[in-house]
Amino acid sequence: MNEALLERLSPAHSHWHIIKADLAKRKAGYRGELQLDYHLKFISKNKNIFILHDLRLEIDDRHFQIDTLLLTPQVFIIIEVKHIAGTYTLDSRFDQAIRKVEDKEEAFSHPVTQVERQKKQLVRWFINRKLPSIPISTLVVMTNKSTIIDTTSPNEKYHNVIRVENVEGWILSVLALHRKESIPAKQLKKISSQLVKKHTAPFAFPKDIYGVTPGEIMSGVKCSQCQHLPMVRRYAHWECTECGGKSKDGHIAALNDYALLISDRINNKQVRKFLHLESRKIAYKILQSMQLNSEGMTKNKTYHLTPHTFQQTSHQSNSSTAMPSR
Repeated sequence: MNEALLERLSPAHSHWHIIKADLAKRKAGYRGELQLDYHLKFISKNKNIFILHDLRLEIDDRHFQIDTLLLTPQVFIIIEVKHIAGTYTLDSRFDQAIRKVEDKEEAFSHPVTQVERQKKQLVRWFINRKLPSIPISTLVVMTNKSTIIDTTSPNEKYHNVIRVENVEGWILSVLALHRKESIPAKQLKKISSQLVKKHTAPFAFPKDIYGVTPGEIMSGVKCSQCQHLPMVRRYAHWECTECGGKSKDGHIAALNDYALLISDRINNKQVRKFLHLESRKIAYKILQSMQLNSEGMTKNKTYHLTPHTFQQTSHQSNSSTAMPSR
């Protein structure tokens, strides 16, 4: 959504730089998760261990999110990933973390408190569903190799805050402490499937987060070669009036953006307006070719747009989904 919005919003917009900064933070977090995935390869080969990424569950009408959850028959491990530059100081006195980059300081939630809260929420989630109790360990992983980790007091000891290159050894030591099997492998697989099934991906439109209205979002099919908006429809293809580039299915990426930025429902009239089409028949053919689920009849027919199910998009997703180990 951030990527699509930046491409369809004027750089002069008052929130453009805020959106750009949010995207940079999300990309940094994703890079950190990829770093962790690399160091988890050794354990992902074990068929009795499941690794769930970016798991988001509901508890008491609210959601909580876990960066990485390892499920083993002996113990569960919740991992919070921090990809932060500069000096990262843990302050137990005020229950906060302070990041300092050059001369600028910024306060964050204490990562150990954060991951312990996730543990409590996961325990409650299991209790509410009458699932078996199992030991849970928590871990904070710093994935930026240039980060300097510090504390406000030499007496502060954090055995569960480590650098990413030490993940393998830390997990092996935890597994060595929990040798007794708490859940049979067959039941663990069912629990893993249940967690994935109950996962709900976070989603919100720009108007809800940034106050960006649909009228401020530039419409049209974007040229993949020169990024010009809009392309024009000519003889069953899209043509760029700036560079002459052509595309047969540029409307797919455009409607993907529509689903991310405006609505996950669209009708023929809205398709014509967003794609800059005059022909109702052409709009109908485009919608039919995409084999979308729909409701209603004729002029009242509405089509369901689901971004992640499109066969082709203009943006690569920066979010891992909750899945068994890769």
